[in-house]
Amino acid sequence: MEKKDENNKEKKSLMGTPVSRRDFSRIAMAVGVTSTLFAWDSFAQAGTSPSATMLAQKAKDIEKERTATKAKYRFRYGAAGHSEDTTWVAKSGSLDFVRELEERSDGEIRVDYLGSNTICGEMDCGEKAAHGIIDFYLASTNNASTTFPYLLNLDWGALWQNRAQLYSFCYDHRSEKLYREPMRRLYNIEMLFGDYGLRGFFLGKSKYGPGTPVVDTLEKLQKTNAKIRTTGTFFGLESMRLMGVNPVAISYEEVVDAVRQGAIDGAEAWEVPFSMIRFTEYTGQYLYLKYCSGNWITGMNYKKLKSLPTSVQETIMEAAYLTQVGVHGKQEAAIYIKAGSGDTENPPVGSEHWINNIRNVIWSDEEYDKLEKLISPKYNPDPWKTHRERQNKLYGQGDIFEEMYAVAREVPANAYAIDVSPHRWWKPNPSWWKDGVWKRGTGLFVKRTQRA
Repeated sequence: MEKKDENNKEKKSLMGTPVSRRDFSRIAMAVGVTSTLFAWDSFAQAGTSPSATMLAQKAKDIEKERTATKAKYRFRYGAAGHSEDTTWVAKSGSLDFVRELEERSDGEIRVDYLGSNTICGEMDCGEKAAHGIIDFYLASTNNASTTFPYLLNLDWGALWQNRAQLYSFCYDHRSEKLYREPMRRLYNIEMLFGDYGLRGFFLGKSKYGPGTPVVDTLEKLQKTNAKIRTTGTFFGLESMRLMGVNPVAISYEEVVDAVRQGAIDGAEAWEVPFSMIRFTEYTGQYLYLKYCSGNWITGMNYKKLKSLPTSVQETIMEAAYLTQVGVHGKQEAAIYIKAGSGDTENPPVGSEHWINNIRNVIWSDEEYDKLEKLISPKYNPDPWKTHRERQNKLYGQGDIFEEMYAVAREVPANAYAIDVSPHRWWKPNPSWWKDGVWKRGTGLFVKRTQRA
């Protein structure tokens, strides 16, 4: 035992003092934010907590490698809320994309990564990209919809039944017509890659912790009369009203304090964000309602993209595609292994939901059907009438909800997202993709809920 303590002390002395935020900022100012982030990320992947000296030296080495070739093209990437600390669970792909761009171009492309709200926040990152203040941006589509209302088309009530439908849509060539072309035309934004999830309710421990009744039906949820924090999407807000809860507008950063002080009973988010800020410590029950999408997506100023040589444009698109494939796999793994959320009632050992003894509540198919009948424009059209008229004008080519719904529901409700095959969305759908096995709804490619 004494020998083990001595080893720990020796290891600690070699490590030095952990890096403070002030240390990180000082190193980033001297060496460069992006190289410092890459250095921090390399230590994190190795499971090492570096000292300031170690971080500074690693950042210098990385900066030297990155600047060995003179860059012909430089870009600025504003990432709302994302920092060196969030990548342990949030696999949004932003740093992977920067690495891929710089490596693929042999250093001719260099990207200044500006995370942690240093240049923009959730509500204005997209706007700054549209106006050319930054070249790339990362923010949730839900919050960005306050600037880009067309993004609300991802948030129709109960549009998506699972993440497989969302990932299938992002690879589908029809997303060009339904999603990407309108974003270019209306807002000068090229949508590149992102993670795709579905929103649920995280109910606070004080009212919904151990020993309290499980909220596993729509009727029980309505009887709680719970005050639930909501995000910037008007469509998510509409769905919450229709399902009978009380939405409260509170910023993401204030969620923890709000539930601790009793200002709210819980909050809504998709599978990963609350693990990032450890809201899981205050969660008693997690209701995976899947009523609305939740996505962090990277976009680019479209005019800037088109002003570049064809070869550079192709480099950016290929890097975006490979990043999308990586995010698809990494985020699916993070949802289960690290967050312990998604559609699993039993969080794996070591996950955030397991550590914090959260009860994951997965509703029966019958209850999900009740919820869809209540909040979907397909079955309850009147509350959505004005929204549909407005979105159809933006789309300009028909009924956007009906077309989105048809594409989404080609994938069965019990499909796995990990079975969706990647495809370059700017190319026509090939037959192997169009008839993909994940769309058959049979065999090993669907979730089975009964034991053999």
